[in-house]
Amino acid sequence: MTSCANNNFAIIVLAAGQSSRLGQMKQLINIHEQSLVEWQLAQALKVTSQVYCVLGFNASQIQARIDHLPIKTIINSKFSDGMASSIAVGVAGLAANIKAVMIVLVDQWQLTSADLIRHQGYWQANPHAIVVAQDLRAVASNEKENIGPPVIFSQDYFTELTQLTGQQGAKPLLAQYQDKLLKVPLAHAFIDIDTPEQLKYMVKKLGINA
Repeated sequence: MTSCANNNFAIIVLAAGQSSRLGQMKQLINIHEQSLVEWQLAQALKVTSQVYCVLGFNASQIQARIDHLPIKTIINSKFSDGMASSIAVGVAGLAANIKAVMIVLVDQWQLTSADLIRHQGYWQANPHAIVVAQDLRAVASNEKENIGPPVIFSQDYFTELTQLTGQQGAKPLLAQYQDKLLKVPLAHAFIDIDTPEQLKYMVKKLGINA
């Protein structure tokens, strides 16, 4: 159940991509007896009532699967320009009273509402920080640091988010404000579905038919 305090906190689920490497629409992959996009939106709705979903490729097909959910849909007609365009359109479409937004990718299938609530808690305790997920496996093996969504930005960054372009999502903004980053270990955030091999892993892990 969401609290009244969360009426000013939004979550945007990015689900506009074409899934070209996967070869099928990842948004509609079956997980927990529903489509992946439905699952992700349901997790978000356990955190806040202010949930947005950015659609693009085959938007009407996906829209039909989520019409029953109390979320707001935003269409990105320029989805082929890259993830940054979806972030920009999503943030531009937020209600005027939103004070902070969490950005989540539709294919972060291991994320749970508990993960998102914990992530939000870090931001509530540090409202001036940009809260990012951190992969501790990269740290342990001395690999290049791996950070990414879920990412929480306060309204101080909304204007810059709406101006993002390119294929790197919000990475340029994270690089610009490195001193503002609060890195939260979250292993679930670094498992996604970009390739057939990754889909096979998910199917095996969950014991389902995709």
